[in-house]
Amino acid sequence: MMGAMDPGRTPPVPTLDAVAARAGVSAITVSRVLRLPALVAPATRARVEAAMAELGYVPNLVAGALASARTRSIGVLVPTIANAIFADTVQGLSDRLEPLGFAVVLAQSRYDDAREDRMLAALLSRRPDALIMVGSPATAHGSRLLRGARIPVVETWDLPTDPIDAVAGFDNDAAGAAVARHLAGAGRRRLAFIGGNDPRATRRWLGFRDAAVEAGLVPPQRLVLDRNATAGAAALQRLPGVDAVFAANDAFAIGFLTGLREAGLAQDAGGAPAVAVIGLGDLEMGRLITPRLSTIRVHGEAIGRAAADLTQELSGSRRLDLGFELVLRGSG
Repeated sequence: MMGAMDPGRTPPVPTLDAVAARAGVSAITVSRVLRLPALVAPATRARVEAAMAELGYVPNLVAGALASARTRSIGVLVPTIANAIFADTVQGLSDRLEPLGFAVVLAQSRYDDAREDRMLAALLSRRPDALIMVGSPATAHGSRLLRGARIPVVETWDLPTDPIDAVAGFDNDAAGAAVARHLAGAGRRRLAFIGGNDPRATRRWLGFRDAAVEAGLVPPQRLVLDRNATAGAAALQRLPGVDAVFAANDAFAIGFLTGLREAGLAQDAGGAPAVAVIGLGDLEMGRLITPRLSTIRVHGEAIGRAAADLTQELSGSRRLDLGFELVLRGSG
């Protein structure tokens, strides 16, 4: 007698036939949608794609591969390769995995939820032995894809309370709080946060805001910026009266410092920074500019090595906090 599925059991991996049944088409039609979509009527194609999304189906592009075959590849999803902030993590995991004979297959989400889902599906379709991503899945669909993949999944650059599998990162809330406490202790009173609105930046903002309020300051301002090279510099005009800025990453912070210099506001009459500026990431450029950039140093390469070890189950813990450091320099 059949009963309800044991909630502790992993649900079966969706098949092409299951997609066909859900969409009300033949298996051949589903195959055409995957391989020759231009030959399928748009309405039929949309129905098949909706069924794949509902079931969490990922096509296997490794032709003829056995279900148990290993591809000796690791999928890696990062927000962007245009920002050097993630380069150390990719370097660290590559240095660990390549000597073991693994190929690293890299994709970018570009901070776009729909693109992230597509890139996760594209990586999983190549049947990697594991998948590493910066952050956590942005959508429920992405989470379902990863939970149903039956491979090691490692989230990085954060410490989610309910990870898909394993996590190697740091506490973004605590990083923001550390910056706010330092600025309050240094006598800064009108704080602001600049940067993107992705989940990790948002957690930095929340930690920053809450710690500032706890220190007796008025709630800081938050300015969400476009992700381009001039956004940080342009932010100055939209934050009149602030005396300290925490940027979600060093790129925004460096841009803001450039804006201060161009406006002749880099220093007050006593030679101290007119507006204290602190970034995150400890990019090399931040150590070369004047004033040198204060920052949250994240151990990106160590995160990458730890993530690689977690894919091979070489760590005793599935949740590794690599911490961070507040590095104070001339900017604040």
